[in-house]
Amino acid sequence: MLLAIDKPTWITSYDVIRRLKRAFPKEKIWHSGTLDPLATGLLIIWVGKWTKLLTQIQWLDKKYETIIDFSQMSDTRDVDYRKQHEKYEFTKDWITKNTQFIAAPSQLEIEEKLSSLVPEKELPLTPFSAKKIDWKKMYELARNGQVLTEKRIMKTFESKVISYNFPLLELYLHVWSGTYIRSIWYWLGQEFWLGWILTQLRRTAIGKYNLNEMKIEKIGDEWLMGCEIFL
Repeated sequence: MLLAIDKPTWITSYDVIRRLKRAFPKEKIWHSGTLDPLATGLLIIWVGKWTKLLTQIQWLDKKYETIIDFSQMSDTRDVDYRKQHEKYEFTKDWITKNTQFIAAPSQLEIEEKLSSLVPEKELPLTPFSAKKIDWKKMYELARNGQVLTEKRIMKTFESKVISYNFPLLELYLHVWSGTYIRSIWYWLGQEFWLGWILTQLRRTAIGKYNLNEMKIEKIGDEWLMGCEIFL
């Protein structure tokens, strides 16, 4: 059985599996790709024999809707920071960062930068990325004080500004598997000499599986609402 679940915020991907094990205690269960606790949206789960299809869906393209705030910065680059967090003064036209006035980019300037992502671009990985280095995730190394700087080629099919009211920018992104949304934000903030912090991230589609087309089902308990079942 294949399940498409709308994961709520502050729940880990493994929390989803743990709860499904109550409903399917004798079955193997795995997911298509981790979503951060902060992130919401589509998580595809395999139950039983469907676990064999893991590699086929893991590498499909993905679609996201995401919001950042250019007026903040944290060690994790999101609102779930660990030790460091800065918030800069701002108006609709500029922010004050380290005593410097930095002009707010126009929407056209942002769109021009984003257009350079297509079809692919070398982008920086954030220190708290889930990317593994020597079998350890970068965020695990960062938590132990080992902050790494890595880059990799990432593929983007399409980007579109949904709304822009400085310092908040909301984007739609259609990317290939292995492209990190935080890396796009990280790079964009650097391009304009701004801070940035991820405030929302929602995965809306994986390949042909689209969150907006899901049927409402219920499995096990009321938490697993918004679940489509493919038998």
